Amino acid sequence: MRVLITTSPGIGHIFPSITTAWALRAAGHDVILATSGNHELASNAGLHVVDTAPGVDFASVFQEFAVSHATSFREAAMRPRDYTNADLDAGLDMATRLFAIVSAKFTDETVRLVRQWHPDLVIHTLLQAVGPLAAAIDGVPSIVHTVGIAQPPALWTRLAYHFAGEYERIGVSTPTPAAVLDVSPPSLRAPDSDGWSMRYVPYNGGAVLPAWLREPRRRPRVTVTLGSVLPQMAGVGALVPFVQAAGGVDADFVITLGGADPAGFGQLPDNVRLLEWVPLGALLTGSDAVIHHGGSGTTLTALNAGLPQYVLPHGADQFQNAEIIAKSGVGAVVTPTELDADRLGELLGDTSMRAASAAIAAEMAGQPTPADLVPDIITLAR
Repeated sequence: MRVLITTSPGIGHIFPSITTAWALRAAGHDVILATSGNHELASNAGLHVVDTAPGVDFASVFQEFAVSHATSFREAAMRPRDYTNADLDAGLDMATRLFAIVSAKFTDETVRLVRQWHPDLVIHTLLQAVGPLAAAIDGVPSIVHTVGIAQPPALWTRLAYHFAGEYERIGVSTPTPAAVLDVSPPSLRAPDSDGWSMRYVPYNGGAVLPAWLREPRRRPRVTVTLGSVLPQMAGVGALVPFVQAAGGVDADFVITLGGADPAGFGQLPDNVRLLEWVPLGALLTGSDAVIHHGGSGTTLTALNAGLPQYVLPHGADQFQNAEIIAKSGVGAVVTPTELDADRLGELLGDTSMRAASAAIAAEMAGQPTPADLVPDIITLAR
């Protein structure tokens, strides 16, 4: 059977789909992953990839949208969200307007691919609107693949609304997804989600792991990351107060730079190690706590590792993720100036956060894996 997987550009959208793609490949099915921007991330994972938006500068697309919606974009990012509201909130509407524009950059090449290859089934990440359009061309089922916690069905509904012009241009009707693959831990799902529960299996790329990561820890280790996108856009200046405080804590700290310039840190304490990049899943396996920005993939990987966490949200869905983390008891939301030695000590010593984190990790371990769900996925196309 032929399965087409379409994703939005960006690591946070591509990485969660890779384990699903490989589950299907391991079961003997033909898989093409169609994306752009960071498509080499999927090809480096050994998948067959088609660049369906060649030459598009997505950083410019995002920047142009942010500039043209400056005030509303900032307000939507900062306000609390209520995804149970039937009218949806401004943040939800802003995100879907943006990703409808992004998705339209993929339309023509994806249509060409479908008419050449004729998949039996299309799986698409939640904000890639071209996936259902591709499925509608050949009248095959489409499946939504979530990439974060508590992602509501309303997100897809509003995205399809903003993408209506592309459906009309190509001459197909908006289909209803045949299923939703929901990677959120069951206790953290959106209240109105009725999708298939699927375990989030972290994929953060491959690497030769450093020797020190495999050695027994002499004292607690904390991983600190702002992801892969944020450091390149805004640097790692938000971590300066943390670096200044870390030297007074009896623990080791590992900061992943994500391409950012660390010069602003100044002289580093002896217990702070800088890394350009190591697969986050492997790094967290060798850690006792994590401080991060609240990106969807980072949040899910931290939950899977069962670690207490502090979240420093900056934008997009990070505020929502941070709020969910705090309400679930696995962590707390902090500002950069709050990361002093006392707060760092609390992160390592809080037994209630550690117990709640372990409970969520156990819950995730009990979910069906992508491989477990392959027979159900394939049945939809028959």
